[in-house]
Amino acid sequence: MSDLMTAPPLTVERKCQFEAMFDASFIELIRLVPCNPYVRALILKLIGQMPGSELETFDQLKDWIERNCTQRVRPMPNQNRQRSADGGISISVEFSETENGRADYSVSRSGNDEFRIGADDLIEIVQEVIEAGGSMDEVVDTIAGKIDDDAWNECDPEMDSYGDYNYSDHESSDSSDCETNYSRNDIRSAVRTYLQEQRPELMAEL
Repeated sequence: MSDLMTAPPLTVERKCQFEAMFDASFIELIRLVPCNPYVRALILKLIGQMPGSELETFDQLKDWIERNCTQRVRPMPNQNRQRSADGGISISVEFSETENGRADYSVSRSGNDEFRIGADDLIEIVQEVIEAGGSMDEVVDTIAGKIDDDAWNECDPEMDSYGDYNYSDHESSDSSDCETNYSRNDIRSAVRTYLQEQRPELMAEL
């Protein structure tokens, strides 16, 4: 009589925990409509991969996400955030948006990142303001306008959901109510510190 050898069960590596990746409202949305194309598009946006059409149930999606997700690591805050690597400045910016989806939902998101202005660009802004007879106020206004115009394109904030998914028959679109918030005092302080240390002759003219 021979004993049958039973192979040990295969263990599948789980790269991340499903419940730790999404809030309860989005998990419930996946549970209700796992095959909805807009739900799948949100999964693509959040984990960087699109689930295949063969994954039709909540449990299949959950298992696939845990095996295929890339765990995002939030960068450590810059302890000297007003100075960038090339000797310019960086300003902390808070981003917020309300995302409206065609699956009849809306959710608010927010995130933070640093908007960087290199040394050459900063000096050019300051010199142009001085030549026009302006002061530090105009420098701050110019940099604030640059943040308003370019921050969403140049920064990459880690957008996290806050609040619940709101299901309604609202007018849907990709996103709306995009906003940036920052401190003009931070801009003023960063510019003053940089000029005092690097270009005191320009600081004296403002």
